[in-house]
Amino acid sequence: MVDAIVFGFTVFVGWTLFDFVKEKKLKKELILASAFIGVIAALAWWGLGLLLG
Repeated sequence: MVDAIVFGFTVFVGWTLFDFVKEKKLKKELILASAFIGVIAALAWWGLGLLLG
């Protein structure tokens, strides 16, 4: 479970950095979208861990 949280946080940070480089500024919508993607990635990683573990 901890690895899924770390993976989701890493995806969130990476996506935020990618959006920041692309847009040259941070917007509330971009951060919320990054957080949503991070949560989806964490859930998917957790689900894969359940299926394969």
